[in-house]
Amino acid sequence: MTELARLSDRERRRIITDFVEDALDGVHAPAYRGGLLAAVPDLPDDPTPEQTDAWTALIALVRGPELRAALRRLAEYSARTGPAAAGETAPAAQEQAAQEQAAQQQAAVRVAELMRERGEAAVAAGLAPDSPAAEPVVAELVAAWIPTQAGTADPPAADGPVARGRLLEQLETAAEPAVERYWQLLCTVTGRPAPPRWGTAGAWTTAALRAHLRPYELDRSAFDGTAPDRVTRAYEQVIRDVSALVAAVRPEDLDLPTPCAGWTVRQLLDHMVWENLMAASIAEGTPRDDLGADHLGADHRAAFEDSARTALAAFTGTGMLHRTFGPYEAPGAMLVQQVVVELLAHGWDLARATGAPTGLAPGVAEETLAAARRIYGAAPRTEGGSFAPERPVPPGASATDRLAAFLGRDPA
Repeated sequence: MTELARLSDRERRRIITDFVEDALDGVHAPAYRGGLLAAVPDLPDDPTPEQTDAWTALIALVRGPELRAALRRLAEYSARTGPAAAGETAPAAQEQAAQEQAAQQQAAVRVAELMRERGEAAVAAGLAPDSPAAEPVVAELVAAWIPTQAGTADPPAADGPVARGRLLEQLETAAEPAVERYWQLLCTVTGRPAPPRWGTAGAWTTAALRAHLRPYELDRSAFDGTAPDRVTRAYEQVIRDVSALVAAVRPEDLDLPTPCAGWTVRQLLDHMVWENLMAASIAEGTPRDDLGADHLGADHRAAFEDSARTALAAFTGTGMLHRTFGPYEAPGAMLVQQVVVELLAHGWDLARATGAPTGLAPGVAEETLAAARRIYGAAPRTEGGSFAPERPVPPGASATDRLAAFLGRDPA
């Protein structure tokens, strides 16, 4: 057992208490401070090696500047948005206020769990956060969240830009990896179940709120009109032409810039491979969560070809094209159509980056453009979304050039 683990309970509590008090010094956030102090850990008399390691890691974390700054930012947000400090009140009123606060905290926990469930389900269903199909999910979450704000300063009364902006700010403020690590370690030290990780669901929910800052009625016709046999044919033709582009990419081309801001050819290819693999994993009921991994390896050509074969086999062999996915029952054929749109658009990006012709998949490009307008026509073009505002096209532009322009690229 390490020297830190041999400290008395009082000494361990004092380390955490002093850290919290110092980090929050001068910030009036009594509820937030009280929650942190109430969770000061007691190491068991006979800790497991895992608990001892977690305690050592916890001490290292509290001694560093990152957690201290993160806790202070959260405390300042709590002080700014929380209820005003209560004056002198009768004991009965104080007790009632405490009960109301406890009830609100429980409601907030339930809403957080709902957000996690809906966000993870959306990712599992391949639902893009800035797709029109994400709007009902956002509306449901905002409606569940609004009642939890009753005790805050100037609470929102109804769904709208103010409520959505407030929830977005709350989620962005709470996205502190050091704080999540702190709570994970506390739970390990005390033997309590660790809280569910929020990363995947939080990223999706935050992106969906940025894209849908104003409520609107979902037109479910965006879900219709995708014939399984036609979308399979479209996928095969797009893959044929894009595969030829990928095969022509030389190792020295991988560092070239692309029309996708900040992406090199290698990063673009990696994303295209991931699109195929992600769609296949949704079809198989095991959605991937490895967006940040390296999907190309040493052979970008083989990686792309393998991913395309995997995807096509999943589309045709799992019944995906005739099933629905997610809480709002998005047709599998529409999800595959989204992959077709993505791959054709990114194929255009690759062609522009490498100087190749951009008139890809002429036999299906026109219908793919029509599908993109149907699926994404109502999607807000907001900062952080997948698509920039539509660009003008020169006379005689191909359907693929017009698709690129619709999705915010400059075909000139």
